[in-house]
Amino acid sequence: MKTPRTPQELVVRTEKMVYGGQALARDERFVVFVDDALPHETVRARLYKKKKKFAFGRAVEILEAAPERIPSDCPWTGDCGGCTFRHCAYPAQLRFKKEVLVESLHGVPGAQELVRDVVPAEQTQDYRNKMVFSFGTTMEGELRLGLHRRGSFMHILPADGCWLQSEGSREIVRRVLALAKQLNVPAFHEIKKTPGLRTLTIREARGTNQRMVELVSTTAYPGLAEHFLAILEDLADVIYFSIDTNIYGSARPEQRTVLKGSGHIEEILNGLRFRIGPDTFFQSNTAQAEKLFARLRELATLPGRPGVALDLFAGTGPIALHLASIADRVVAVESWEPSVLAARENLALNDVQNVDVLAADVNAALPEGLPAQIDLVVVDPPRPGLSPEAIAWIAAREPGAILYVSCNPSTLARDLKLFLQAPYRIEAVEPFDLFPHTFHMETLVLLRRNA
Repeated sequence: MKTPRTPQELVVRTEKMVYGGQALARDERFVVFVDDALPHETVRARLYKKKKKFAFGRAVEILEAAPERIPSDCPWTGDCGGCTFRHCAYPAQLRFKKEVLVESLHGVPGAQELVRDVVPAEQTQDYRNKMVFSFGTTMEGELRLGLHRRGSFMHILPADGCWLQSEGSREIVRRVLALAKQLNVPAFHEIKKTPGLRTLTIREARGTNQRMVELVSTTAYPGLAEHFLAILEDLADVIYFSIDTNIYGSARPEQRTVLKGSGHIEEILNGLRFRIGPDTFFQSNTAQAEKLFARLRELATLPGRPGVALDLFAGTGPIALHLASIADRVVAVESWEPSVLAARENLALNDVQNVDVLAADVNAALPEGLPAQIDLVVVDPPRPGLSPEAIAWIAAREPGAILYVSCNPSTLARDLKLFLQAPYRIEAVEPFDLFPHTFHMETLVLLRRNA
């Protein structure tokens, strides 16, 4: 019988925050990235991953705290994989995010000095308009509904006290969990692959006060859908009961049944209406998304009204719709068919006539028939950023301006270097905090073509 290894612990002094929400520290042997720590703290860190030149650890004791450290209002701080900054005062969160962005843009000529302060969120609690909760079972056999423990797909933390969601959402979680226990319906087991309840998704439209709820199970247990409808009729405008039998990963449910409502809710952004279904991608912070898109529209008009604007990675069309009022023509390109259809629906919903939506993978090959003359290109890619081919294609069209919306400072920096070779220059770098208490941010960059 092997003797269990004692986890290695180090006492280190942290230096700065890095992208990912860890604080960087240095040992005489390697660099240590420490979870749950802030800059300029002395902490006892327990290592959970170690390589030759770097290691990852978790702060298990704060020996000397930073002045920005505050008591967390969440009992699951340090365990939950959601929030990484619950122990940090909000103004300091914004400062750290700016510092991380500036550091990420090292080596991008002219970028660092243009980084503005992060646009703060007016609401730092209850700000998420979408939450996805998972079912699980404790070692004692108790059914749980909540969020995954950090680094685990099996261990579920209770979610009825999560401060990222509204009180109405928390009440839905409480009722659904109570119902599952009452009916003795089990949770789907990720390892054993035994059938059961999988997820509960709650979506809220803050502009219309509408709410959509979807319960996903591997099996249609007798009476479950009827009871699910009964307990939520007063809290939800749209209710889905769905079946997903795929035991080897998440997938779209094979069968969706609308128990109540039209099948969608509607949200309002800056006076524009958007239809949201169970699979629709939409920014999770409505109020901050309004600020981001409003500023994007302002920058798009500098120095004047664009004739033709190209919106790449258009999703369901929020950027294209914001550009429609200030451009003569907008062409939106999106690869995922459900989003293409949703974008077209949103155009009709807002009676917008000067936007065309095309289906194509921007990073693979842009469609034929795009306008020869393009004045403005807006890109809002996923975390991996743009492909070199996409950047080359954009640069070859010589648009006067490019607006880049990024959720990943690392890939943003990489792509900006290529645009600067095109040649373009950076005129604005503006971060927005759409995700308080996490390390995530959105960054809006304006590039102008050199004469």
